[in-house]
Amino acid sequence: MRTLALFLALVATASASNGVQLKQARQALAEGIPQVAIHKLQAVLVAGDLEEEERAEAVRTLGEAFRADGRHGEALVAIQSLVNARDPAALLLRAEILASAERWQEALPIFHALAEADISARLGEAESLHALGRAVEAIAALEVVVNSHPELTAARLRLADLYIESAQAKKARALLATARLGGGSDSQWRELIEGRLLLLEGNPAAAHNAFDQVLKRAERISEPMIVAATFGITDAGIITEGYDAADRSIENFIWQHPDSGYLPQMFRRLDDMYSHEEDPRENELQRWAQKPQTQRAALARYYLARLQRQEKKTEKEKATLDTFIQTYPGHPLLPKAYERLADWHLLKSDFAGAISALEAAERVAGSDAMRAEIELRSGLVHYRAGEFLLAANLFDSVAKRAPELREIALFNAALAALNQKNFDGFLERYRELTAQFPASPLRSEIILEQGLLQARTSDARGRETLLRFVEHFPAHPRIGEARIALAELALAAGDMQDAAHFQLAVGEASTAPELTDQSQVLAIFLAEAQTPRRDGDVATLAQKFLRERPGSPLVPEVRMKLGQVYFRAADFANAETQFTILATENPDGPYAETALFLAGESAMKSINTGSVDRALELFDRVAKRDGPMKLYARQQQAIVQSRLGKEVEAVALYDIILAAQPPPDAELRFAALRGKGDNFLAIGSKQPKQLEAAVAVFDQLARLDGVTPAWRNEALYKKGKALEQLARIPAALTAYYDVLATTAADGREFLWYYKAGFDAARIFEAQEQWKPAIGIYEKMAVLEGPRASEAREQTKRLRLAHFIWD
Repeated sequence: MRTLALFLALVATASASNGVQLKQARQALAEGIPQVAIHKLQAVLVAGDLEEEERAEAVRTLGEAFRADGRHGEALVAIQSLVNARDPAALLLRAEILASAERWQEALPIFHALAEADISARLGEAESLHALGRAVEAIAALEVVVNSHPELTAARLRLADLYIESAQAKKARALLATARLGGGSDSQWRELIEGRLLLLEGNPAAAHNAFDQVLKRAERISEPMIVAATFGITDAGIITEGYDAADRSIENFIWQHPDSGYLPQMFRRLDDMYSHEEDPRENELQRWAQKPQTQRAALARYYLARLQRQEKKTEKEKATLDTFIQTYPGHPLLPKAYERLADWHLLKSDFAGAISALEAAERVAGSDAMRAEIELRSGLVHYRAGEFLLAANLFDSVAKRAPELREIALFNAALAALNQKNFDGFLERYRELTAQFPASPLRSEIILEQGLLQARTSDARGRETLLRFVEHFPAHPRIGEARIALAELALAAGDMQDAAHFQLAVGEASTAPELTDQSQVLAIFLAEAQTPRRDGDVATLAQKFLRERPGSPLVPEVRMKLGQVYFRAADFANAETQFTILATENPDGPYAETALFLAGESAMKSINTGSVDRALELFDRVAKRDGPMKLYARQQQAIVQSRLGKEVEAVALYDIILAAQPPPDAELRFAALRGKGDNFLAIGSKQPKQLEAAVAVFDQLARLDGVTPAWRNEALYKKGKALEQLARIPAALTAYYDVLATTAADGREFLWYYKAGFDAARIFEAQEQWKPAIGIYEKMAVLEGPRASEAREQTKRLRLAHFIWD
């Protein structure tokens, strides 16, 4: 009996001890010290002296503690046994953990299943829907809560918040007016929402003041409220001060809260702001990346890479991503870092490198959904690389195991099969898409894409496919596109009657103005395609369109075509007029920059008074737009200045091109160096010292990596001419010889090759050095080209004249 009593006493003591441990763990968790709670709970669970309900409570609390510590994977593992037992509280906790990890797609169905019985689950369902971009459904879910539980002020305020996000200001204002505030956090939250509502109502100054008042009480409010107020004051600051000034609020938060759980959201917002700034600063991100606080440093380095991509500092971006991947191998953003590395490889058209990076991303992905998205991206890379079989296999894999991506995966698999010309595989995927998604708009898109691809590749079946599309989808918004393609096919086949029929049918299908416009523009292009081309008819139709449909969105396209017709006809004055009007009427349109450039070229070719000045002014307008033609405009300005005899001004313009960041493309860089050297040559006729500068520029061009034979040979030849003018004959001969020595059968360029060779031979003949001259001629004679026979004749001439046979 005494032994039994002692055993019972020991059990009671252990049970009491476990109860104390559980209580202390819950207290530590409530005080925001989850690490202590985890340690105590693990000790209790290892001891194993718990009643079933106590054990379940300890397991749930351990899951909550892991979640609070940001260890979401361990939290899910900890509660898995209760989840398997369908414990409602554990199921709800699992959904909350998934939501904390931003795995909303997985959390949503759990919340939905529990929503009828648990108001917390209904609220979780609303938040999941909102996070997934399904705002209308999120609002509907919260409206159910607010209507059934009007006493829940927090739900009412959250619904008002969502109304604001969806620009429903009146509903939000009405809901705020009926909210019963109990003071404390409810009142502070209402102030936050009032600030957001003021923003929506167009009063950023008052909103800024409301958010500022909240932040002044930062020591007495919760971190989520500080975050919300920081975002709010940032939004107000963007409106009143612009992005460059408003980002300071976010940066201050990141400095002051280096370990905040909200840092990911803060960095995402800062990244978005930097994307809107003209000259975003790297220095803050660089400084955070060097600080010891790991969470902040990791995020800073990741977003530094994003900023470097934005600034087109691609090599720095690659180095930053490599450092992030090596330094933070377990970071949640690691898959995204690998994805960005894949994007970097794609910029270089390095498809193998992109695939390797995506495979690494897939290995470290935190969920099946993420892995499926990465696999889909891998398929798209293979598709871009023309590896359509591999792409199709990956798309098929995604379709089988990722229901949320199945529709787009089947669509892409069908397109991949189509590009393989695997029409059986294409039809198989099309039928599967039709069976599973009968209402999918992608079904008709597939048929249209099939027809368009066949048309582009001159496949005789293109016409049949497009006709089937027109027959089965007569109301499709792209029906006009199909008919245009049919008209183009008919035109290519010389069937003008069919071409005209389909062109007219574009407008007959609907009274919509855009279709009528499309039909008339097609008529213009059909007139241009006549053989012989009838530019007069094209001009007449274009002028008629511009008179009758001045408000059409296709006016820029028609005016561009009319300008091109005038340009071809050498009517440069009218061409300049059309291009200038186009750029003036549509300064932000896709044709504006090109139109200004062509207007400048028209002015250059015109003989009107002041045309040269107009050309310079037009090219200057192009350059100031800072678009893709900026440097080409500077090149044209330099050409004009050269023609005017203003070589110094031309050199300055070429220097602008050569110093540009990002650097100009290779051909423009070569042309700019050639132009700069030519102008130094011209200046050198009056200032011989400038010939040395010409030599240096041409030498630089000849030595550039990737320089083509034509550019290299021209540079070496002109270097030789400059050296001749400097009376440095041996050096000139060396330059000419280098042209001959570097020209091979597989990289032929004959213009500068023969110029260099015959000039070198001329110099040797002038010096009566017959053998070297013969050597030059023979070198040219060996390589078959348009002047090889002439070189052989010169060799024969010199040998006969000077009796040289060895």
